[in-house]
Amino acid sequence: MKIVGIEGIIESDVKQLAQEINAQNISYKYKDNLQQHKNSIHLKLRFICDFNECHKRFTAKQHLFRHKSCVHLNEKKFKCNEENCGKYFGQKYHFNEHKRIHSGEKPFVCHFNNCNKCFSDKSNFNKHIHKHNNIKL
Repeated sequence: MKIVGIEGIIESDVKQLAQEINAQNISYKYKDNLQQHKNSIHLKLRFICDFNECHKRFTAKQHLFRHKSCVHLNEKKFKCNEENCGKYFGQKYHFNEHKRIHSGEKPFVCHFNNCNKCFSDKSNFNKHIHKHNNIKL
């Protein structure tokens, strides 16, 4: 794993960076989230995948690890136990999204002008909302 950041930062740049961070008035509940924000936004720190010359860049170390395990190592830890299914998923989010197929749950509801159309996944819900707002993707 390689880590890339700003090299040769000078003292005046550090002071300016501190002023920019303070001027944004952003707060974080967890110290790790603040550190990740500073690293990715202000210091432009990136974690680079070194697996078979992939070189994909990530702003957080955990995103790099998730990428390696799901994409390169094809690790799929989450198994659907529904009868006649048995699909595996690399990410819990995708697994939870899949479970809604079996349960019929549609937690994303459009409230625009009493539309009330329901969706099982957030991406289709967002596409629908953009149609109401005449936004082309």
